[in-house]
Amino acid sequence: MNASPQESISASIATSPQGGASRAPVGVEHPLQARSMKSVAISLLALGVAFGACAQTPKAEPAPVVSGDKVPAASVPEQGADTAIDLDNVKIDIDSNMDGDSDNVQGAPAARADGEPSREGPDLVGKEPDAPVSTPEGGEDPVGRTVDDGGKLAAWLDPMRISLKHETSYKFASPKRVVNNRSSVRLEYSKPLTSNLYLRLDTKLNVHWGNDHRAKAKNEDPFRELVTREAYLQSSFGNTSFRLGYQILPWGVSEGGAITDEVSPRNSAEFFFISLEESRVGQPMLTMDHFSDSGQWTAFFVPRPGYNKYPDRGSEYDIPGAFDAKAPNDDWDNSGTHEFGARWKRTFGKSDISLMAARLIDNDYLVRQQRFRMYGLTANIAIDNLLLRAEVALKQPRAFFARTAGSSGPTIVESDQFDSSFGFDYSPGGRTLTYSAEVVWSRLLDWRGDIVGRERDEYQLVGSVSNRFFNENLILSWLTIYSKPYTSFQHKFLSSYLIDDNSTVYFELFYPDERDKRSGNWPYRDQKQFVVRYQYQF
Repeated sequence: MNASPQESISASIATSPQGGASRAPVGVEHPLQARSMKSVAISLLALGVAFGACAQTPKAEPAPVVSGDKVPAASVPEQGADTAIDLDNVKIDIDSNMDGDSDNVQGAPAARADGEPSREGPDLVGKEPDAPVSTPEGGEDPVGRTVDDGGKLAAWLDPMRISLKHETSYKFASPKRVVNNRSSVRLEYSKPLTSNLYLRLDTKLNVHWGNDHRAKAKNEDPFRELVTREAYLQSSFGNTSFRLGYQILPWGVSEGGAITDEVSPRNSAEFFFISLEESRVGQPMLTMDHFSDSGQWTAFFVPRPGYNKYPDRGSEYDIPGAFDAKAPNDDWDNSGTHEFGARWKRTFGKSDISLMAARLIDNDYLVRQQRFRMYGLTANIAIDNLLLRAEVALKQPRAFFARTAGSSGPTIVESDQFDSSFGFDYSPGGRTLTYSAEVVWSRLLDWRGDIVGRERDEYQLVGSVSNRFFNENLILSWLTIYSKPYTSFQHKFLSSYLIDDNSTVYFELFYPDERDKRSGNWPYRDQKQFVVRYQYQF
């Protein structure tokens, strides 16, 4: 299922005034030549036949849960961000992220993006060392049934989930044209290998057909891209869990801005229209979670940092000259670019508080490769049907472009930055209706008047409402983001309908309303689009 509107904000915020894209030049338009809708219809028809054939495949049962009597360590994280790489016709870029949308219900209260390990899925803590995990060839399973090679293979394949998806989007503001026409196959696999070793894999092959804007930018028909969201091993010892490999680490509770959520890079390649499952970029990482009476302790180490993903040159969302800078190519053994940090979290009933500190490399490399310190605090306070959220962070220092007197070109200056957000989610008792609102405030503590594209204070007001109908098979949501001082509105309508246990159809509408030419989103003012998406999972 698609993500709730609250979660979708994290993707749209990538090009907000706090994001790197806001520093790009504005006011440049570059319409791509419209192409015939015929190829779209052919693609949809072919994919429909394929999906219909798949409908005969039974849905895989979820992986068995192994539980213990200890406090659970980190288990299966939710699906989310993707990666990329390049091999001749296959384009790949490895990063470790995404807040996954597959397990979330669109319109439901947003899943917590604070990095807490999911309490669902295999639990590797508290399991006896000699407890059976897999059945040896020709042996018996834990209930005494004899299994053969075929049964063993079926047991290994059982935790696998495959998602087939096709998506088409159309820009209905002049100049009108097809923007997205793409298909994808996504494979997710989660399985305990031994009593204290767990494997997690989430990878997806995207196929962008000839009239998709990325295929046109790459001049490939079709353009193929392999994206790996997560690929890691996890092991647990007592109340301590370790994860090693490509992964994401979402921090914070804000649904309207990247306040403390600075560890995993963002995918800004498609502005406001990026799907939740591609909204973060993954990176190699070692993480540790320790559960104790004093709370949950999390630490991470990144040997080679990832960076934000920006639009392809010549694509629908490219701004000529704005994204020409190359992402740094760091060495694994360069200690100057290693990232590390820690977080303490304590739960009090249904409420919680977190403190965190980290040494990071700015994910936005468009200004320069900037190292900074971050100190943050988050809190969730639950009162009956009301959830209050608060988050603050101090970042020292951040880098900005400036036009100093007597300088022939832009220079780079530094300023400490204070970010904060305060919001709530409210669901009337016994109803599926959910209201959410949040205010986001960002201030430059060392602001100067010659900084380009940024004021001392920037604000965003975020509001959304969602409801579920027909036994919660139909989800309808509306989201609006209002930004100041460069006045901007972003509206988004989301809907999904669960046809059966395997099939879901989505309809989405995006309507940016830019009022100020100084806004970093001004070049996207005519990007008014609707999206139709079909997904089949088995």
